[in-house]
Amino acid sequence: MAETPGGNSSDYGGLTVEGLKGFVRIQINNRLGHDVRDKVLPKLEEFGSYEGICQKLKTAPAHGITGDDFHKRQETFGRNYVEPPPLTPFWRFCWEALQDPTLQFLVVAAVVSLTIGSIFEANCLGYLDGIAILCAVMVVVFVGAAQESAKQRQFRDLTDTASDEKINVMRNGEQKQISTREICVGDCVKLSTGDIICADGLVFERNTLKIYEGALTGESVSISKGPYEFKERGHFDVPVDAELVQMGVPGNSPEERQAKFEPTPLRNPLLFKGTEVQDGEGDMIVIAVGSNTYEQTLMADKDDDDDDDSGGRSILQRKLDDMTILITKVGAVFGVLIVIVLFIRFGILFAQKACCREVWDNSVHHMQWLGFLITGMTIFVVAVPEGLPLAVTIALAFSVKKMMTDMNMVKTSSACETMGSATTICSDKTGTLTTSMMTVMSVWVAGKKLEPKNVSGVGAEIKDMMMAAMTLNTSEKTDIVSKKKMKGDVEEVVMDDRTGKPLEAYSGNPTECAMLKFVNLLGDYQGDPGDNAMPYRKIRVTYKKLSSISFSSKRKRMSTLVDIPGGGSKCRLLCKGASEMVMALCETYMDGEGKVVPVDEAVKKEVEAAINAMAEMGLRTIAVAYRDFDASPVDADGQLADDLEANLTLVNIVGIEDPLREEVPHSIEVCKAAGIVVRMVTGDNLSTAKAISRKAGILDAAKEASGEEKAMTGEQFRSLVLSEQNAENPEKHIIQERMDEIWPKLRVLARSTPTDKLVLVTGIQRSRLTIDGYNRQVVAVTGDGTNDAPALKQADVGFAMYINGTQVAQQAADIVILDDNFTSIVAAVKWGRCVYDNICKFLQFQLTVNITACTLATVGAATLTESPITVIQLLWVNLIMDSFASLALATEDPNRVPGLKDMLLNRRPYPRTQALLSQVMVRNMIFHALWQLLILLFLIFAVGDICDQGETIDVCAGVPYPGGDKVGTLRSGRPVDFDQSLITSSFSCVFQYDQENPGTYYDVTGMPLDAQNSYSGHIPMRAANYCAQAHGCGERSQHYTMVFNVFVFLQVFNEVNARKIHGEFNMFQGIMYNNLFLIVVIGTFVVQIVLVQVPYVNTAFGCASLDIMQWVVCFALGATSIPINMLIYFLPYEWISLGAWAGGMDEAAVDAVTTEAQEEAEGKGDMEMTQNPKQVTVQSNS
Repeated sequence: MAETPGGNSSDYGGLTVEGLKGFVRIQINNRLGHDVRDKVLPKLEEFGSYEGICQKLKTAPAHGITGDDFHKRQETFGRNYVEPPPLTPFWRFCWEALQDPTLQFLVVAAVVSLTIGSIFEANCLGYLDGIAILCAVMVVVFVGAAQESAKQRQFRDLTDTASDEKINVMRNGEQKQISTREICVGDCVKLSTGDIICADGLVFERNTLKIYEGALTGESVSISKGPYEFKERGHFDVPVDAELVQMGVPGNSPEERQAKFEPTPLRNPLLFKGTEVQDGEGDMIVIAVGSNTYEQTLMADKDDDDDDDSGGRSILQRKLDDMTILITKVGAVFGVLIVIVLFIRFGILFAQKACCREVWDNSVHHMQWLGFLITGMTIFVVAVPEGLPLAVTIALAFSVKKMMTDMNMVKTSSACETMGSATTICSDKTGTLTTSMMTVMSVWVAGKKLEPKNVSGVGAEIKDMMMAAMTLNTSEKTDIVSKKKMKGDVEEVVMDDRTGKPLEAYSGNPTECAMLKFVNLLGDYQGDPGDNAMPYRKIRVTYKKLSSISFSSKRKRMSTLVDIPGGGSKCRLLCKGASEMVMALCETYMDGEGKVVPVDEAVKKEVEAAINAMAEMGLRTIAVAYRDFDASPVDADGQLADDLEANLTLVNIVGIEDPLREEVPHSIEVCKAAGIVVRMVTGDNLSTAKAISRKAGILDAAKEASGEEKAMTGEQFRSLVLSEQNAENPEKHIIQERMDEIWPKLRVLARSTPTDKLVLVTGIQRSRLTIDGYNRQVVAVTGDGTNDAPALKQADVGFAMYINGTQVAQQAADIVILDDNFTSIVAAVKWGRCVYDNICKFLQFQLTVNITACTLATVGAATLTESPITVIQLLWVNLIMDSFASLALATEDPNRVPGLKDMLLNRRPYPRTQALLSQVMVRNMIFHALWQLLILLFLIFAVGDICDQGETIDVCAGVPYPGGDKVGTLRSGRPVDFDQSLITSSFSCVFQYDQENPGTYYDVTGMPLDAQNSYSGHIPMRAANYCAQAHGCGERSQHYTMVFNVFVFLQVFNEVNARKIHGEFNMFQGIMYNNLFLIVVIGTFVVQIVLVQVPYVNTAFGCASLDIMQWVVCFALGATSIPINMLIYFLPYEWISLGAWAGGMDEAAVDAVTTEAQEEAEGKGDMEMTQNPKQVTVQSNS
């Protein structure tokens, strides 16, 4: 954690951390010229202007800090270092995993089962049940914890850029090089091209600095720095009144607003930590360091959310929790009822003095009533969906791993499934929808308007002139290099995964870089960026620069004088600038043959039309021209006169913009087909934002004209939806009713401040308007800049860019896009829906197993007084086999299965209130469970002859008793008591010895015992172990082993059916593309054979070996699940009514979850939410 400032501010003229931060915030929120005059300059005067700030901080640009009070400055204003949070220990992840209610139920069940099994059934290996459950819990906990720990370390490695760099400062009149961590408020930092600014500061004096603030403000052009310099009236265009109203310009009439309006100043003095010096040199006075910089303030706005991943559970997880609790309660009720029924029957039999119930026998009856408790516990354990937590963990772990191949690095696992419900994406423009690299998009040359790729076809002479003119009239510091990223202390080149080459990066002025990139295109360069073989670098070493005329905002152009190689004293003046300014100076132009011809009226109209066409496309137009001189026109001082820029020859005009990524328009169309609305939020001006959004397909011109869609500026947006302007936490002052009037139509928000996106996201989340059938929106936010951090954390899912993204944005996001590709966001939507489907597939399978097993155990307990399938067998089906099933069903890969990706992206998002179980799924579960029960009950009650035991427990001695001849020749494995009740006419109980009843004993006389002794008296007919032989562990029969085997095979074949949950007929479609599914199914068969056939293993699982024909019968009965599924396809399902029992959540429950998340994010008690059917109104406590 960063140190908390706590020094004495009176030592520095009363300046405080909060005061300086407030001054920065005012400048951020008021960027138009008239707002600067009304709100920023008065605040600056309160500080005593620039000189007053320097005096209070005891510093000056000329000499920097004087004295040695650096430690005191750090105590007062903080250190310039933010300590990264410590890694969460592994045990903490384990503890957090154990907070899952399902796992807690399982732990309780395991302890009870382990206790009973160890004390009362130790000889029957009863403790194995509890051990098995605990092992399953440990697997879930450790798998989940290992996944979270790996994600944490992976992200730390990805974003570890805390290297200690050196920077030049002025201290006590001397220039020194110190660590960035030693920078103090008041330091004078020397800046030059390429520097990354290490703190917030002010530039007071004249300089040549141009700062790229795209990562912070979203603007794609560099900003000149220095004392506020306003554009002179007459030198800027005043927008139409409709746009002035949109901008929030004050005034009661169009005339007043036009008179009031001033555009963004040419210069402003504020520099931000994390921005880059693209060109020039200058001195900055530091006013904020470390955690007090604007970059870190944006993070601190949502600092309470740092533990999101380990805190509140997602909507899907809450639904699963509620369903688990409901199923467990039902299982507990059934278990208790069965125990009660068994005890009542037990008592009735004693009252009737039934066979073996004449008197209490501790050796027999204690184990019987304990058996009743164990049976109830068995039903409870069977009811709990033990495999569900692991299935969710595996589904998320699989998707997280696979999403890495789709360039999504997931930090918050729940973000995967949340994207399946996303209805809105609020996207940054620069670096997200666009490349963040200014590029020539259109060219007028030789009387033709062409695309850049087609310009190479013009004549060689004019092409050479274009290349030289655009290269030489740029700063030497402007360059195209390889993209690099710090990883720890090592700077690594970032490679393009598609081409295998280094990614391009701009160094210096982005507009000039765009022209140099165009020069490379004209030179047909195919090599790596940064190589000296690039055409423009060759041109630079060929020519010699003699002098230049600098760019100014009034002239809107710059010129450079170069010698002409081989031309003796001849020189060439190269000029570039705003197209209308340069064109006015041109008398001639170069035609297609490279000849210089006069500019007549037709050419002027043609050029004007081309410029207008480019402007309508949102392009910035720049004209390139030249003029030859027989001798150097440089004066004695080495300067060029401005009037030399006349009689120019026009070479070409280029239209430049930060272009859309190629994949964006298609990705936007995919989002629309998927029911997702994309909204663009940018710092660019309104016209540029509209042009880009139309190209992307975000804003439709026809719908904008009809009022169905809107584009507006941040100024107007704030003035309409906020009850208090310039508040520290504007999202707490949203007027929801006005927000609901705006956001459904809003597609573009231009000239936005860093908090505008946060306000928009928060307002959409709180809205309860019903739009396209959804009365609550799930909002995803994309961004790459520091300014996006608060919105990234507020959103349901936040996406940050890796290559062009700031570390602040990456830390705030749930998912980091590794290739900065908007298509990767669509991939996240695909995986979100796939995860949701995969979990539902497993849920359909798991609950079918549970219905069958629980019903079977209940029926068995009620009729047989024991479950026909033991606890350990049920755990194999419910836990171990289900875990394998979760691997099979929760790992369907949409990238491999043909048609699955399109199916996922061509349906609408899942509503947050929608039940997990659909009507189709419930129909499948009910009828599959009924079919399985029909087969299993037939096996239990219609198979198994009732007869005396022969050579083995599975063979009859003689023929069955009358009425005991069942299907097949297999001997019954049912409890003896139950079978005896079926053949009462053929079976009579051997009653307990009673000397008054001669029918209970043999009366013998002189029965020899050995050679010398004999016995006379009564011999009881009932053997000592007569009542005990039907109880205890006993030997498992082939009959019950077949029941268990068929049960397992029914589930294995139903896994194939469970792959389809949307009513598809062909359950085999795509099955061969899921290798893991095939391995699991085959592996389950193999393990089942081992459990049944291998000695000792089968003993532990209560099984007996089967012969080949018995295996064939079991396989055939299990395989009937496939044709039955085809028949079930034709059964209706509309009659099924879904509710909370099916995993649904009502509005109140979802509100409770979202309100809890908001309270965690914003601090409990800061706000009250009053809901009505249409909206949620936020009332500030302040």
